[in-house]
Formats: sequence, structure tokens, C-alpha cells
Amino acid sequence: MHRLITAISLIICSLLTSYAAGDTASLPDSLLSEDKVYELTFTDPELAGQIIDEMRRRQMQPKHELDILEGDLLVNNHYFDEAAGFYLSALDNDSVKNDPDTHMSLLHRMITCSDGIHDDNATTQYVKLLLDEAREHGNKPMESIALFNMGKLTYYQEDKDLGYELIYEAIKLMEQSDYAYKYDNLRYNYNTLLIMQQRDERYEDALNTLAALERVATASTNAEPEIADLTKKELKTLYAQQAIILHKLNRPKEAEEAYRKWKTVAPEYTADDYIIGPYLVGTGHMNEAIDVYAGHEQQLRSRGDTISYHMRSLLRSLGLVYYRTGKYQNSAEYFLRLANVTDSLKTREQASSAQELATAYETHKKEAELVERANSIKVRNAWLVGTAAALILLLVLMWRQMRYTRLIKKKNSALVENIQELLHYKTELGTIKHQVAQTSGPNNANGRLSDFETENCRIFELLDRKINEEKLFLNPDLTRDDLMHIAHTDKNRLAKIMQQYEFSNTSDYVNRKRLDYAATQLELHPEYTINAIAESCGLPNVPTFNRLFRKRFGMTPSEFRKALKSRT
Repeated sequence: MHRLITAISLIICSLLTSYAAGDTASLPDSLLSEDKVYELTFTDPELAGQIIDEMRRRQMQPKHELDILEGDLLVNNHYFDEAAGFYLSALDNDSVKNDPDTHMSLLHRMITCSDGIHDDNATTQYVKLLLDEAREHGNKPMESIALFNMGKLTYYQEDKDLGYELIYEAIKLMEQSDYAYKYDNLRYNYNTLLIMQQRDERYEDALNTLAALERVATASTNAEPEIADLTKKELKTLYAQQAIILHKLNRPKEAEEAYRKWKTVAPEYTADDYIIGPYLVGTGHMNEAIDVYAGHEQQLRSRGDTISYHMRSLLRSLGLVYYRTGKYQNSAEYFLRLANVTDSLKTREQASSAQELATAYETHKKEAELVERANSIKVRNAWLVGTAAALILLLVLMWRQMRYTRLIKKKNSALVENIQELLHYKTELGTIKHQVAQTSGPNNANGRLSDFETENCRIFELLDRKINEEKLFLNPDLTRDDLMHIAHTDKNRLAKIMQQYEFSNTSDYVNRKRLDYAATQLELHPEYTINAIAESCGLPNVPTFNRLFRKRFGMTPSEFRKALKSRT
């Protein structure tokens, strides 16, 4: 029997190697199944995708079932946007709508996707739909899933006590259930709870959660689809968390033992190695920390995940590690990229906000047209009915206006938070640039820059530092000639330097500094008028100041100040 198993394993390995090399013209029937897709989810997701494509081509299963299968493959590999598209397609299928269990399982998947892309509005919507349907049909596992996600949302809205209460209730419901995917959900529940407990420095509670997670990770999963190396993957993450928590509790020997286990379990699985980073930093293993963080950055880049909250967190970790090791040039590079990613996220959120508002406006407009048409008919038939319809319309419009106002307030608050964070990162970046200028000579880049580029860098740092320290940008008459005089260079070279380090011209460079200063003054001095702020930052023409401020931050100075007040 052992020889037979070995022979079969060799045949499968040979097939997998052949397909990895590109020989996928015709997949054997033995590979064409849902179980095989799940088995290959982590070990060979590319082949798993090819299996689904072949199953679609042969029409081996209904389209909605293959949509769910492909969505699961994408979710397990963190492609939440793409997965949501397949799940939505399946939700639109009539057989899914008429099958409560399948419909609820897809709502659960949509919660996972919207949570993965940090869309709290969509997450809340799907959680409510799932909770209502689960209670209607008496489905305790699905009620547990909805309660858990409701607790998670509540926690991150800073009602932590209620958040924990809902999460513990949800875990208890799932533990008592005989749900086919019970252990898969419990693994997610405990891992999420672990993050919250570490965030709140509840390290003893976190150790208890780790014990429960280890029990679940090594338990028999009965009928759940087999995913190759899942247990090893879970244990590796678990040992990383143990090392971090034990180090926080000042139990170094136990932490080191957990770290040793982490290194020996599934060394071939590196996708989540970045989790061990805080332990490595805390114990002074800076080079290893840089290796795991940089490796994860490369993974994110390889799948096009360059503008996300995950990437932002990773860039900040790398910037801080390089800073602590005295590699200020590398640190400055990562903080600059961090500022750019933060700016891009802000821009994307602004676009999303504009799209939501436009959709709300169009929906309101169409509804108003329909109501008006209905009213005109009713008025011809009976004045009383027409009056009632007008009152209903007024109430609807008032409700829409209130909803629209709340939406504007929420979006503006988010924009203000992003603006403040961007200004904070730029301040940190400016401090690091100053340290680089003091500690680094012309050849600090290890010879990678040409003399001309090194000189350009020195000129820009000199110019930028002088403008910031002396606040020369507050002078409304500051010109390009003044900048040339400060930098001791000609206009052509200055233009090239601005394009290289600021991606703009001298006018935009100076105006950005003025506007960042204006945003700070609006927050520090609520008693100042907009006119006074405009004049103090070097843009005395108020219409020009308003136009540039909106272009820079997505809202007018008055809206920015109003949003600041609403957050206090």
C-alpha cells in the first residue's frame, strides 16, 4: 500500500510539474473536480485556475457553481475585488435566489470580500441581510457568521465592549454547531480576535485565544474540502503570534522557542512570513525583519497590489526598520513611497465618494420624476389623493436630504483624517530628509547615483530645507527666479530637479507648501477667517486660494474647517 501511495504521489507531482511548465493543453479528468481546486488553492493557484477554466469549457457544472468555486480560489489568494464579481454573478442566478442555504453562503462570501477591500458600508449591508435571513430560517451557523462580522464592525467603530460581546457570542454559536465549514470559520474567528486583543494589549487573553486556535487548527475537519498544507500554514502563523505575544509579556525563552518552531514549520510557505516582523524588530533581528517585509512587498507587487492599506502598513514598517538601523536614505525612500500611497488612497476614496454621490443624485432624480408623473395623474382624479402624495414626496425628499447630508459629512470626515495623516507623514519625511542631509555625504548612495544626480539631490535638499525652515513659501511674491537664486542654479536645471523630486513645476511646488500650511492653520486657529488664512499662507486672492485648496484636498477651506469641527 505504501508503495502504491508513493507511486500515485510521483505521478501527481509529475503532472503538476508538467502543467506548471505550461503543458495545459488538455487536463486529465482526474484533476477536474472541485476538491482538486481546493486542494491546490495555496500550493498551485495557477493550476487550480486552469482546472476551473477547463471545467467551464466542458460545462461540467452549472455556471453559478463554477463562479462560486472561482470566487473561493481568488479570496483565498487575497484577490477580493475579482472574487466579488464572481459571487455577485452567482447571486443573480434564479436557483441561488430560491435556495436559502446557498444564498446565505454567498452573502457570507460577499462580507469577506467587502471587508477585504475595507468597504464598511457594503460590509454592513451584507451583514444585515445575512442576519435577517439566518434568523428567518433558523440557521445558527449563518447567524454566528453575521454576529461575528457585526461584532468586528462594532469593535472598529470603537464600541469595543459590545464588539467583544458579539464576537464571543458568535464563536460560541459556531462551536456548538455541526456546520460543514465549522473549523474554517473558527480559524478565521480566532485569528481576527487575536489581532484585536493584541491591539488592546490584552496579551493574557491573546494566549488563551492562541490555545483555542491551535486546537482548531489541528482538529479533524471532517467533510470540509481538503486544502493542501493548510494545517502547516495555520501553525506557522500561530507560532509567529506566540513569539510576538510572549515577547510582549517579557517571557523571552518561551518566545524564542515559538520562534524556533516558526522557522521549522512549513519553511517552503513564505506568503505570510511578514507576520513575524514585530518579533524580529523587538528582539533586534533587523536584517531578518527587512528580509521578511521586503519579501512580502515583492509578493504584493507581483499581484498588482500596490495601492492598498496593506501596502501602506508594510511601507511604514520598512521605513521604521531602516530608520532604527540608521539607514536613513532607505528610510526616506520608503516614507516617500508611503506618502505617495497615502495620497493615492485619498484620491481613490475621493473618486469613490464622488461616484456614490453621483449615483445617489441620479437615483433621487429618477425617483422624483416617477413621483411627479404619478402625482399629476392623481391630481387629475382627486385633489385629496394628490395632496397626500405630495406630503409623502416631501417626506421622501426630506429623508433623502438627511441621508445625503450624512453621507457628505461622513466622506468629509474621512477626507480630513486622510489629509491630517498625509501632512503627518510629510512632516516625518521632512525630518528624515534633514537627517539624511546631515549624516550623508555626496556618495551616500553607495555609488549608485551619478555625480550629476547626486548634485541634483544635494541642490533639492538644500532648497527644500531652506524654504521649509525659513517659511519662504509664505511670501506671496516668491518667484522662480528667487528659487534659482537660493539653489544657485539655472532655470533649466531647476525645472529638471522639480520634475525629478516633486513631479511638478516650481509654481505647484510652492503652492503645495502654502496649502499644507493653510490646512494646518485652519486646524490650529479656528478663530481666524478664511481671508486671514489665505493671506497668511501667501495666497491672498481668496477665489484662487479656494480653487487651489479644493484641487489639493478635494474640499474647500470652509468645508474642511466644518468637517474638523464635526470630528471634535
